[in-house]
Parts: sequence; structure tokens; C-alpha cells
Amino acid sequence: MQELDLQDKYLINFLCDRQDGLKYKEAKANTVSNLFFLVEDLKHFISETSLNKDNYRKLLKKFSNEKELLDEFCKFLDERVKSSANMALFINNNKKVDFQGIPIYLFYPSGSVTHEDELFEENIFTVIQELPYVFKHNGKQCFSFRPDLSFFVNGIYLGYSELKSNYNNQNARTNGRKKVAKDYQTAMQEYLTIAEDNDISQTIRKDFLKIFEKAIHITSTDINETYVIRNIANQFDLIKAIVQADTFDFNEYNLNITKDFKAYPLRNKTGTKTERFEEVFKALYDKKMIEKEILYYNFLERELIRKEGSKTKDYKHNDGRLISPRPKQKFGTDKVLSKIDEFLEHETEPDYFINKLEAELKAKGLGDVQIKDLIDKRQKYQNNKNIYSLLLQYSAGFGKSNIIGWTALQLKDLRKNGAYVYDKIMLVVDRLQLRDQLDTMLHNMNIQKGMFIEASDKKSFITALSSDKRVIVVNLQKFESVNNIIDPAIVKKLSTLRIAFLIDEIHRSNSGVQHEEMISIFDELQSSFDSNKGYNTTRTKKNFIVGFTATPSDHTLARFGEFNKYAEAEKIWIPFDSYTMKEAIEDGYILNPIKGIVPVSAKMFFEIPDNELEGFEGDTGYDDIPDDTDTGFGIDGKKYAIRKKKIYSNPDRIDAIAKFVVDRLVSTVYHNIRGTAKAMLAVSSIPNAVQYKKKVEKYFKEIVQQKKYERFKDAPVYIVYSDSQDQPSSNSVNDGLNEKNVLQSFKLAKNGIIIVVDKLQTGYDEPKLHTLFLDKEIRGINAIQTISRVNRTTKHKNDCKIVDFSYKNVNVKNIKTAFEHFSNVVVSDFDPLGDEERLEDFFKALKTHQIYLSNYPTFNNFKQGKADVQAIINMENNFADFITSKKAEAKLLRNSINNYYKILNLIEFVLDLDKKYSDPIFLEFWRKFNYEYNHLNKPSDIIDDVEIYFDNRIGIVAPKDYLVSKKVKSNVVTEPYAEYGNKFKYNILKVIEKRNQEEDAIADLIKEFETKIEAFFTYIHSDDVGKRLVAKIKDDGTAFSQEEIYQDFAKVYRKYTILNRDLGDFFKRETKDSLNQLCDDFEKTITN
Repeated sequence: MQELDLQDKYLINFLCDRQDGLKYKEAKANTVSNLFFLVEDLKHFISETSLNKDNYRKLLKKFSNEKELLDEFCKFLDERVKSSANMALFINNNKKVDFQGIPIYLFYPSGSVTHEDELFEENIFTVIQELPYVFKHNGKQCFSFRPDLSFFVNGIYLGYSELKSNYNNQNARTNGRKKVAKDYQTAMQEYLTIAEDNDISQTIRKDFLKIFEKAIHITSTDINETYVIRNIANQFDLIKAIVQADTFDFNEYNLNITKDFKAYPLRNKTGTKTERFEEVFKALYDKKMIEKEILYYNFLERELIRKEGSKTKDYKHNDGRLISPRPKQKFGTDKVLSKIDEFLEHETEPDYFINKLEAELKAKGLGDVQIKDLIDKRQKYQNNKNIYSLLLQYSAGFGKSNIIGWTALQLKDLRKNGAYVYDKIMLVVDRLQLRDQLDTMLHNMNIQKGMFIEASDKKSFITALSSDKRVIVVNLQKFESVNNIIDPAIVKKLSTLRIAFLIDEIHRSNSGVQHEEMISIFDELQSSFDSNKGYNTTRTKKNFIVGFTATPSDHTLARFGEFNKYAEAEKIWIPFDSYTMKEAIEDGYILNPIKGIVPVSAKMFFEIPDNELEGFEGDTGYDDIPDDTDTGFGIDGKKYAIRKKKIYSNPDRIDAIAKFVVDRLVSTVYHNIRGTAKAMLAVSSIPNAVQYKKKVEKYFKEIVQQKKYERFKDAPVYIVYSDSQDQPSSNSVNDGLNEKNVLQSFKLAKNGIIIVVDKLQTGYDEPKLHTLFLDKEIRGINAIQTISRVNRTTKHKNDCKIVDFSYKNVNVKNIKTAFEHFSNVVVSDFDPLGDEERLEDFFKALKTHQIYLSNYPTFNNFKQGKADVQAIINMENNFADFITSKKAEAKLLRNSINNYYKILNLIEFVLDLDKKYSDPIFLEFWRKFNYEYNHLNKPSDIIDDVEIYFDNRIGIVAPKDYLVSKKVKSNVVTEPYAEYGNKFKYNILKVIEKRNQEEDAIADLIKEFETKIEAFFTYIHSDDVGKRLVAKIKDDGTAFSQEEIYQDFAKVYRKYTILNRDLGDFFKRETKDSLNQLCDDFEKTITN
């Protein structure tokens, strides 16, 4: 099929003629004016439509004829187009304009309170084939081309599409994208020739390049695939620099276009060629989708600040950066909105999703027995029974905040049957920095402060529910849990409303303490509804929760994910939509943090206090010592432990690491991002953080006295942590600055380092964070959230670093393991139905145990008010007698109770469980038994600490090549508490000996790296360029700049690495990334 046939016989038919098409009208190219308005449509819209026709007649009286009116009106609009970032913003900001003192509408939105969609239907959507675009300057034609399809609404240009036909061996991926890139490049070159740097006001540019730069989007399609690019003007400065440099090497420009010109995602990936094409074109060009582009998807990102003396925030500058959705961002937002349509359509059908699943299973060819079994299992799950929920796995740095904003705006305006669908839109955050980011985003999206209300405590939450403001920002920072807001009384009120909850970063810490598995706000919120009988029996509508995270846990997926595969032995849960870290790295939206891990080890030395067991070192009557053994006992029977806390808090170790950090900051970190890079140091405790701040400040103050580092002297050292009663407040350690002011000052600083304990490791967005120093152990979800602080992209940021000081550099493996798990779409084979069977087994065992049979009736009577306290005392005595007289049996019972609690906590709200399992009196009875058991079995041993010393060696070590092992799922619920007896079975001297051998091996690794550096330093003295370098270093500093010395050092380094190819990849990578620091170290060998 030729391109013109494809265009004329299929595309135009789909766009204009088919009943199931887009219902555009087609216009001729000669109806478009020189200012690029489709005058015929513009005239009709402003003269014949409902809200315009009367005012148009008034306008006519102000002009001698209609042509003069239209000419002047087009000039008036053209000036406004020039001052707009793109056509979507132009139309949105000028839906109604005042022309000659008379209001004229340019666009009618849908869903108005008075007219619903009646006015929207009067908008005129038009497509034009082969529209010639010609630009003339001083009467001379400078540039022309013919877009295959050009799109207009009410006579106003929207964008264009480039078509390619596979029949001609052409495709959109290669030929279409190249054509668009070449057309813009050619136009740019002609513009630069005309402008000659004299177009200061950019008037010529705004006229010449508007078909490219003002377009909402430009697409290229070959029916098989459709690609979309926005904001092509982002390449203006690059093309200008290439032309002015007279190199005419446009390779970087073409790479940038390829990166930004993305294929639009598909929901129906297995559809026919035309089905796939029509799905994408409907997503991009459907009338309602164009309206969304105008009203929601395009905005200017501007910095919001509180000016001195003002209580309200205002824009720092009027200009801003145009933000438009990437293909996947728009796809995800639209996918959520389309799912809501499905929810609403079938809200009164409780069995809708089950019937839908049954139909899908039949279509797959499954038999009736198998279908019934799968349906019975699926009905056990809570998903979408009491409240609708969607889980979206979106990589950090993907722009989740924008997706939340776009979704919230559309939900706020969503109307059905003459009424708003959602009574309230609640944006739930639990961190100060997320709150401020949200505030700025809402302002940028034209939701001003007066249009939303904030709830930060129960009273303000109740006020917000009664307010006429439909957008509520719920700030959880002052609450210990969601339950403190969503109590039964409030849930009852919510049962009369339909509310949408949007939650960013659904995993959060509990009471400021970061755990490996953090609490899920999503989980807390849904549990409040699932467990409330009043809500479930009285609700007339279903509320809706959307949770966003980069790191969904197995439990979160099983509870909120999609039931993806239907097979007897396989139940895999996946997110509703995903954009993974791997995809984001490949697309260039975030950096790969794994590539920049630098292990730094501090050699330690272990010994028994006062060497009490000297003389017994040779005893060999004990088992071999396994790896990672931390405990043991001596000949005298004392128990000893090597405590990691003492390693991390060792003052000499902290001192050495602080000095290492400072050296790296001034020589390597702060030079990045054109001299604007910053760093974060994450540590394991508040006392350690305070010590680090003192040491870092001390060494930093000393080092910036050197002339070459004095430019960094104003870089701040801040500290942020959750205040604790037994520790100094973070405000006092930051010279009186509160956390909000610290974060604002840090953002404004050119360089700086911020020391954290339990805060800012999730949700904190500072793109200029380049290096993360880690002196704490992280794993799992926490590992991904923490390392994601430095992988954001920004202009001139080419990489990021993670410098790991953790003991034995365990983070290297932990981070790689977590990255392996969370970098792709996270799926879960979590089997709550199997756990339910085990829960029933434990339940039966507990219900039939003699302790239960003998004592539960009395306890139940007491809880019902039918027995006095003496009955409880007798019960506790019975517990104690059983625990002391039947120790083995009591231990087994305690284990069964703990396993029961563990399973119940895991699956209670995932499945629709029988209420008997969570009967509060039953649970309290067994908690009483556990309390008595633990009271009678308290460890009485005194455990002495092994002494730990820093052995004055710290340095970079080459990382091991860790192989990430696949997780093996066990069906056994393991013992939750290890017994003390098993922990102290080894000779402590052998444990210490093994540990010290490991530390010696670390010293050898440090020495190996240092030896390679020493060999390079020796080489410099023998090389001709190196000799000149030495002479420059020895100069008094007046003849040669530090920059010149760094450049010469880099030349010698490159030559050395070429001559010595066996140095190893890690050595070359790490030294290349820190050449300035290496040069400084070399200078010290010359000048000392």
C-alpha cells in the first residue's frame, strides 16, 4: 500500500467517515491562513456556536467587514500563541478571550455543570492532508515542507503526524522519526541563518518554528507502530551549538530525538495491525483525549517559594519548564481512568469481576471443574470486594507525582449522569518533603491553595470532609497510623461518600524507625474499610484507592495486585500497571546506581576484654566456626558477643570514615554536575550521626583552607533524623534550623552533604544528589528506596555513586539482590490459600489444647463480666504451673501460638477469612499465655561484649562478583525466636580468630588497590609528561593553575592505563571517576 493510499483510503476513513472512528471533519489545505489558522472553522466556531453567536454580531459592528474582523482576530490570537509554551496551554489559558471588550470562546470543555457535554459537541475537530507549510522572510521563501496529516480544533493548530508505509520498505521507527528530526533540523538551520543572533525577542523563531515547537505532540506511524514526541524545542540549544561550532555533526541531536521519540504503549499487544493502530490513535487523537491534553496534561513547572513577610507561596519566576506526559505516563494515567469507568459501570454488580473471570477462563478452554475450583479460590480474596484498589509499580524518578496530579485533576472533574462521580479526592502523603512537592505540583497544575484543603489531624480531617473543597491533602506525618484518622465513626461517614485516595510512596516507616519491611499506608487504609462492619453493611458506593510504589512486597501484590495467571499450581500476582527501574534506566530517565557502587572497608580488630583467656588460644576441642558467627563462650563459661552496633559506633572508625568522606567530597563529588553536586551520608543511629556531623565539619573546615578547595567553603553539613527523647533534637544540631528550613537551604546550596538516619531515604527528590555514602546496612525494599535518592537525572549529571562503608561491605550484595528483584515487574507467588490451610491446622490445635479447654471458658466469662479477677489470677497460676512443669510441651505450644499470629497477620486482610480466626477474646487469651511464658523464660545470662578496635586501615576494595540466588519458598512457618542456647556453642576465641583472619584479608584487598596506585605514581616520575607534571606541582602556584595540573595528570593516567591493560575493570573505572582525588594524593607525595 502506497503512503497516499494508506493515508487517503484507510486513515481518513478511520478519522472522518467510520461510525466507530474519531469523527473528525476533513478540510482542504487552501483554507489555512498564513498565520496557520483554519479560518473557515475558526469563523464558524466564533460566529455560529451557542455561547459565541450573539457576541460575534456585536463584534461585527466594530469592523468595516467580516474579513477585517477575522484578520485582526487571527493576529490577536497569534500573539497569544507566541507567548504560550505549546498549543495545549494556549487553548487552556484562552478558552475564553476578551477581544475588543467582547468575550469570545475558543473551546468548550465537556462535563459542565449546566450544559454537560452539549457545548463540547459543538467543538470542530479537523484533519488536513498534505498541508503545505511555507515560511517566508522579507518576501523570500526560506523553508517549506508538507506534514502528511495536520490536526486542528476550532481552526486552531494542534500538531501533525508523519506517515510511512511498510509496503515501501519504510517504517515509523527509523524513517518516520528521521524525517521529523531532519525537518526540524533543517528549519532550525534556516532560522539561525536568518536570525544571526539578532532575534533577541525570538519573534522570528515563534513564527518560523511554531509548527514544530508549539505542537502538542508530533507522531509518526506505519500502522504497525506509532511513535510520539513532545517538546521538540528542547533540542533548540543543542542544534544552535552544533551550527555555531561549524561542526555540523548532528549525531548527538539524532540520539536525543531517538531517546525522546518513543513508541506509544499498547494494551492490546496481540491485536491485529489495525486494532493496535486504532487503539493508539484513539489514545492520542480522540476528541476527549485532545481535551485532556488541553485541560490536564500540559503545564509549566515553576518553583514555588514563600517570600519574606508573606504567609502564602508564590512563583519565584514567571517562566518555567513545559511539562508534558511521556508516552508511558499518559498511558498509565489513562489506564487508571478507563478502569474507573469499568468500576463505575458495574458498581452495583457484586459478582461482576467473578463473572468476568469465569468468561475469561472459558475462553481459555478450561473445563467446568477446573473453572469452579479457580473461581472458589478467587472468591476468597478481598480484592475489590469492599473498596476498589489498584497498585501501580512505577520506578523512582518516573514522575509519579505528575501522574498523581493528572489523575487527581481528572477525578475531580469526572461527571456521570449530571453529577460529580467522586465527592472527595484525597492525596495521602506522610513526609514533609512529599507534602511540599505536592503543594508545588498542585499550583503548577492550576489547583490554587483556595481549591484544596489540608488535613493534618483528626479535627481538620473532619472539617475537610464537610468542606465544599473536593481535593484534600492528607498529611500523615503527625499521625502514628492511618487508624488514628479512619476510626469507625469516620468510616461510617465515608460510607455515604465516594472517595478516591491517591497514595505516593505507599511504604513508610513506623514511628520514624526504618524497618526492612516498612508499613504500607495502602494496607492500613484498606484494612480500615475491610474490617468495619458498619461500612460494609451501609455503604452505597465503593471508595477507590490507587497506590504508587517502586517496590511492591509480596504481601502488597497479593492483596492489591492483579490475578494474572490461572493454573492449578500457579497464582501469580502482578501490578495493575508498571514502569520498572530497568525500563527507566534503558530509557535514560534515571541512572543505573549498581554501576557506581564503591566498596570501602575499614579494617577492625577483635579481642576479649583484658585478654582474660590468654593461654587457651590453642584449644581445638570445638566445632569449626561457620561464617557470620557473632557469639561464643570461653573456658570460664562466660558468654560473649561481637555486636555490630559497637563496630558502627567505634569513634576511631567514624573519624577515619569522616576524613575519607571529606576528601572525596572536595576532590571528586562536588566537581560533578558542573560543580553543583551534593551528597548524602546515611548512618545507623542518631549518636553516630551526631558524631559524624562533628567530624565531617571539623575535617571540612580544615581542608577548605587549601586554595584549590576554598571555593567549597560555603557548602553546608546538615543532619536530619526523627527526634528522640534521649537524644538532642535535630534542630539544635543544625544551629536552630528546623527540618523544613534545612531542606530548603540544602536545595538552594550549590554543594553540601546531608547526614540522615531514618529520614529522607524514601520520597526525597533532589536531582543533584550525586553520591550516597552508606554506613548502615540496607536490604530489600529499603535498599531500593535508599539508593534511589541518587539516581535521578538532571542536566549535566552523567552518573551517580554509592560509597559503601558497611561492615564486610554487605550492602554490595544486599543492593544487587534487591535490584535483581525490583528492577523488573515484580510478581508474587505468595500462597495465602495454602497459609489459610496451615492457619486452620494451628487453630484446631490451639482450640483442642488442654490449656485452652481448662482455662478459656473462665477467661471468656471474665471478658463478658461474669467472673471476677480471682478467676484470672487462677488462670495465670495454671499457665505458670504448666510452663514450669512441662517445659518442652510449653515451648511447643508457644511456638504454635507465634506461628498462628504470624500467618494471621500475613493473610488476615488478603483473604476473606472466617471471623473465628481473629476473634479478639481468643487472640487475647493466647497473648496472656505468651506473656507468662516470656516472663518465666527471661534470659538471665550476662553477655559480655568482645572489644572492637579500628586498626588504622581504610580504603577502596574491589567488589566480589556476587551471584544473586533465587529465593526458595518454604511451606514451613519458621521459629520466630531463636533460642539462646544454640547461639553460644562455639569457642569465642575461635570466633574472634576467624573474624581477625577476615579482617586481615580486607587489609590485603585495601593494600592490593593501594599497590596499583603506588605503581602508577612511580610511573609518573619516569614519564616525560609526568616529569613536567612534577615540575608544575613543585611550582609555587603562580605559573600553573590547578586545572592545568589536573589535565596533565589525566593525560599521564590515560597513557598508563593503555600500557597496563591488566589493571582490572574496577580499578580503571573507580580511578577514572576520581582522577582529581588521585591527583591530590599524588601531590601530597611530592610536597610532603
